[in-house]
Amino acid sequence: MTERQITEVIGANVRKARLQANMTQECLAELIGIEWKSISYLENGRHSLLLTKLARIIQVLGVSPNQLFDGMPKPDYKQIEKIKKALARKRKPKTEIRKK
Repeated sequence: MTERQITEVIGANVRKARLQANMTQECLAELIGIEWKSISYLENGRHSLLLTKLARIIQVLGVSPNQLFDGMPKPDYKQIEKIKKALARKRKPKTEIRKK
């Protein structure tokens, strides 16, 4: 999933939660301290927001973070494990103690 697609999913979920809260874009923007255009851009998948602003949206709308991420596909766990193994550093177990 691309960053744009992630932003579109989150934006659509913000719009849904905002409408359920019976709130305008202007009202939500005022409550979280940004311009209303930023809410419009977010809801249309054109821009993302700082994590702190997203946290305020969650608080103001009274939704769970999971609600805003609903609809995102699960990550490719095989690919994640492949990358982790490729980049893992070999370390000595913590139980080994060097003798002086």
